[in-house]
Amino acid sequence: MQRVKQISGGVEEMTYAQVKDFFQDKRDVTCDITNKLIENGFQQKTNKGYLEIADVSEIKNPSQWWHLMNYCLKKEEQHKENDNYGYTPCGELVFWMAEVFGAVEKEKLIGLAERIINSGEVDNRKKWNDEIKNLCWKKIKETIINTH
Repeated sequence: MQRVKQISGGVEEMTYAQVKDFFQDKRDVTCDITNKLIENGFQQKTNKGYLEIADVSEIKNPSQWWHLMNYCLKKEEQHKENDNYGYTPCGELVFWMAEVFGAVEKEKLIGLAERIINSGEVDNRKKWNDEIKNLCWKKIKETIINTH
């Protein structure tokens, strides 16, 4: 697979193709912290986003791996696989991406998951998605870019 790196304002960017290539063999990796977060209610609500696509596709309990691969494949279908993968607004997906290959220290992920679960406002997606992004996104991106 061709790996294309884009430069935006002097900062190297990752592409959908790079993301797909990096995560495609992570299907069966168990991510206990992400699973606990989702089991305790931190997930997009039914019939929204990737859960709507899974429901239409008759997929029960779609994994975050499925979520990411489905998204990247749609970009391929649109011939956008070499476009910049700027950010994923879905907190549980970003959390999984960080956990599945250890981009963020396990203790930090556990701490954030516990804060979300015990906050009394697990449904505050904006707040927690922002915190997940701040902890994880840069490290995910750096790892993928440095691998390709």
